[in-house]
Formats: sequence, structure tokens, C-alpha cells
Amino acid sequence: MSKPEFAATRYYAVAFWAPAVTVTYLPIWLNERGITDAQIGLINTLPMLGMLLFSVFVGRLADRAADWKQAITIGTGLAAACSLLLGFAEGFWMILLIWTLATLPAGLVSPVADAATMRLSLRLGFSFGVTRAWGTVGFLAMCYATGFLVLWFGPETFVWLLAFACFARFLAAIGLPRLRDAEQPRTRSEGAFLSRDVIAAFRPWVLLPVIAGAILFANHMVMNAFSSLVWKQQGLNESTIGLLIALGAAAEAATMFAWKRINFRFPARILILIAGAVSVLRWTGMSMSPPLWLIVLMQLGQAITFTFSYLGCLYFIAKRTGEDISAEAQSLFGVMMQGFSILVVASFGVAFGLIGVNAFWICVALSAVAMAMVQVSLKMRGPDPSD
Repeated sequence: MSKPEFAATRYYAVAFWAPAVTVTYLPIWLNERGITDAQIGLINTLPMLGMLLFSVFVGRLADRAADWKQAITIGTGLAAACSLLLGFAEGFWMILLIWTLATLPAGLVSPVADAATMRLSLRLGFSFGVTRAWGTVGFLAMCYATGFLVLWFGPETFVWLLAFACFARFLAAIGLPRLRDAEQPRTRSEGAFLSRDVIAAFRPWVLLPVIAGAILFANHMVMNAFSSLVWKQQGLNESTIGLLIALGAAAEAATMFAWKRINFRFPARILILIAGAVSVLRWTGMSMSPPLWLIVLMQLGQAITFTFSYLGCLYFIAKRTGEDISAEAQSLFGVMMQGFSILVVASFGVAFGLIGVNAFWICVALSAVAMAMVQVSLKMRGPDPSD
């Protein structure tokens, strides 16, 4: 493994520690500090809204910098510094402010890191999928570590674990190599909200599969939000639910480790189409309160439903855009994923309260729509080796 590849892999191995700490214990920590359920929802939602509003702008700024590493270092550094203040926050408004400052900057540069590492991998010939897979491994490891450490040392461990994770990410960002090709000629794209080059690159046949990928991603956010509740209502105990969630993440990581072979064998849009087809089957199964053995198979399906659509879109966008607009283009995809996630999760929540697991038919319908979008794109322009 070359030094640049190792540095990028090291960054991804720790990049998801902070989200893992958050997913594992944030709601419990907030509840213990007297924060209501509605307020917990707002604390989780405000950073997502900030990403929707500012991701593309940050991506454009990163593209204009001498190197993408600058934006990644600044974003992760701000998040690390603000995370130190969380333990001193009292009351809803102060926690809301500090939590947003501790999460939003790193979230805004996450698509920049994806774009930059993708470019580096294409230039040096290593697999971005393998590098990204270590992020999932790190996420799982930190989820388990957080649970044990909080159990041993008490609830306030959450604050210091989060700060530790944020600083580890910042130090890994400092250790990144130069990410932009110094010899590549650069131009500054003009435009208002989106640069003209991004608008030109996202022609209809390009835009449709990217939107499809964002929709398929949003369906997985429904699983993150409701799967444990659904399985609990179906009689599964907490340990079994934890193993099922870990199984899905492990299947996802396994596919990422094998991504180089998969990516060379199939065009990106075909992979997104396959992800849509398997998603239809997976979400149909979730709507039928299936037995445990079938739930296990559906969780293994995450290897396709998530990885094929997510990495397929990242590679598809990278091959349709140049270095001058890489971060902006990937940030636009990030905005789509966040926007659809908010809409789909909110809609599913209302439907779940009314019709229970039949709400998963929303995910089935959306997956079918995503497949149709890819098929239209393929009719506009057939698959080719550059996909």
C-alpha cells in the first residue's frame, strides 16, 4: 500500500468514529439532561438542514482552493474544537448551538473528502471502495466501544468519547497527502448557485441515475430510524436486533472490499439498477413481518442495496466530471441524499403510525421509481466502458 493510499485509508478508518458515538448514545445522553423527544429531533435535524443549505457552497470553495485537503482540515478542525464545549453546555438552546457547531463543519466537508479520495484513487490506481470499507469497519468498532465504555465509566463518557473521535479525525485529516494533481491545469467555473460546468455535466442522462441513487440511499435512512422498533414489535430481543444491524454493516463492508472487481465488471448505472431491483425485494420483505431467517437474508442484501447504489453513484459522478468541479459535484449528490432522506423518513414516520409495517411499501415504490429513472437514462445513452 502506497503512502498516499495508506493515509487516505487511515483517515476513513477514523472518519466515522464520531457518528458511531452519536448513533450509539446521543439520544440517551440528551434525555438524561432533560431534553424532550421533540427537542432531540430538532438537535438531530438542524445539522442536516445546514448541510442542505451550505454543502454545494463549501464544495465550490474547496474546488477553488489550492488543494481539497485545506477544506477537509478546516472542517474537521472546527468540529474538533467545538466538541470540547459540549460537556459545558446546559439547556436546550446551548446544546443545540454547540452540537450544530460540533457536527456541521465535518459534515460539510465529507463530500469533499469523498471527491478528493476518489480522484486520488483513480490517479494512483487503488480502490476507493476498499478505502471506504475501513470507514464502515471503524464505525462498527466504535459503536461497540462506546457501549462498553459508557457502561463502565458512566454517561458523561459520551462527551469525551465524542471529542476524542473528532480529534482523531482531525489528526488523520492533517496526515492526508496532497489530494489534487498539481500538474493538472485548472479553470474557475462561473455560475450562481451551481457552477456552469456542473450544470453542463449533469445532463438528463447523468442526473437521472444520480437522483435514483439518492432515493435508494434515503430508503436506508428509514432502516436506520425504524428497523430496531419494527423488529422489537415483531418480538426480537435487543441482542438479536444489534446482531442484525451489525450483519448489514458487515455485508456492506465486504462488498466494498471487493469493489475493484465489481466496478471493473459492471457499468455504474447497471450496478445502481441492480441495487434498485434488490431493494424492491428487500423492502417488500420488510412489509410482511418475515421470520428471522428471512430478515437475515434481507440484511445481507445491504451488500447490494446500499453499496451498489452509493459507490456506483460516486464513481459515476467522478467519471462524468473533471477535477475543477469534483467537490461541488459530489456535494450536490450529498445534498440530494440529505434532502430525500428528510422527506422519506418524515413521510415514513407518519405512515408507520397509521399502517405499521405496510409503510415499507413506500420504500418499494421509491425503489421502483429509481429503477425506472436508470432505465430511462440507459435508453438516452447506453452503457459504455467509461461508466
